[in-house]
Amino acid sequence: MSRRPLVGLVTAQALAYTGTRLALVAIPWFVLETTDSPARMGLVTLFEMGAYTLARLFSGPLLDRVGQRAVSVRLDLVAAAALAGVPALHAADLLSLPLLLALVALVGLATGPSETAKVSLSPSVATDTGTRLERVTALTGTVDRLSQTVGPVAAGALVALVGAIPALALNAALMVLASAALATLVPRARPAPGAAPEEDTGYLSQLYAGWRTVWGDLPLRALITMIMVTNLVDTAVMTIALPLWVHGHGLGPEAVGLTAGVLGGGSVLGSFVAVWVGHRLPRRWTFFAAFALSGPPRILVLALDAPLWVVLAVWGVGGVGGGLINPILSAAIFERLPGHMVGRGTATVGALARLAAPFGAPVVGAGITLVGMSPVLVACSVLYLCAVTVPAFGRAAAGLARPEPESAAPEPP
Repeated sequence: MSRRPLVGLVTAQALAYTGTRLALVAIPWFVLETTDSPARMGLVTLFEMGAYTLARLFSGPLLDRVGQRAVSVRLDLVAAAALAGVPALHAADLLSLPLLLALVALVGLATGPSETAKVSLSPSVATDTGTRLERVTALTGTVDRLSQTVGPVAAGALVALVGAIPALALNAALMVLASAALATLVPRARPAPGAAPEEDTGYLSQLYAGWRTVWGDLPLRALITMIMVTNLVDTAVMTIALPLWVHGHGLGPEAVGLTAGVLGGGSVLGSFVAVWVGHRLPRRWTFFAAFALSGPPRILVLALDAPLWVVLAVWGVGGVGGGLINPILSAAIFERLPGHMVGRGTATVGALARLAAPFGAPVVGAGITLVGMSPVLVACSVLYLCAVTVPAFGRAAAGLARPEPESAAPEPP
């Protein structure tokens, strides 16, 4: 079988995710330099992540109706246009805070469904190429983690050399290339007509059917709740705490990119381990142990006011744990979703898992303003640890179990 669809999916994800990581460094640093306000940094994150989450929550039926490929190709171009508007309006001295909020909200509205569409293409690409699903999710997870290395380092270097605006211009170009890669290499795929009785019902009915399928599944519900908490903390740490820690130590934006890049580098290593031997590891304990390794130590080291080299070492080790998470999580989700619910189910899981994330940044930003960095980060690390250890011992964790070998997609000789 041809590997072209797999190459197309991996390439499109690599380009889009790298662009997203560029914005993750460039936008908060731009706001910090122009306003010197942690609260406004949190507000910008709230608008982007809030729009991202709402779009993911309500776009599921659209993915199943129109097709994941078509949605991703078009919305990547919308995101590119919004991103390109930031440097264009800044150059014309027209970029006010309300307009910046509107543009980042549009980016969120586009990238939410677009990323969901790419992720939900994994089962069909696995079938089209005769590749084991766990291997496809491990490869796409590796791309995600690799982008965490390339994106932040490139963003930090660009911001340090010429400012945040060029990084956003490059971000827009990468989104255009991602759209082109998916359009040219991944074949059109639409859900088979009549796949399920509710396919002829209205949009809201289909949306509710997706919600019912996901939230009615105990293992999925437990995983979503856990990841909802960890995403809230992770978003606040990456967009608020890390830039403030770097700024407070007299370092430049390149240190933000370097730290995030080291995290991504460790994640790439963890993802390669998942590609190589992930299907042989015990899913349940690997998943929860990786979460515990990847989160609390990385947050706590910022609270301890350690030197940069210690922060880099801890974040690198945490990245290795993080690289093992997504392949396991994605494979488990796809295995528990009915075939005709992949678009809606993926969108619902992604939206619910990020539902609290937009509020983490403004809350943490306000908390740091009121009581300081260390107390807030210690509280975040404790919350993170509780979120990932409590579900590990519940019966819902059994839902991570790998299906019988005969249910997996066969690999070509």
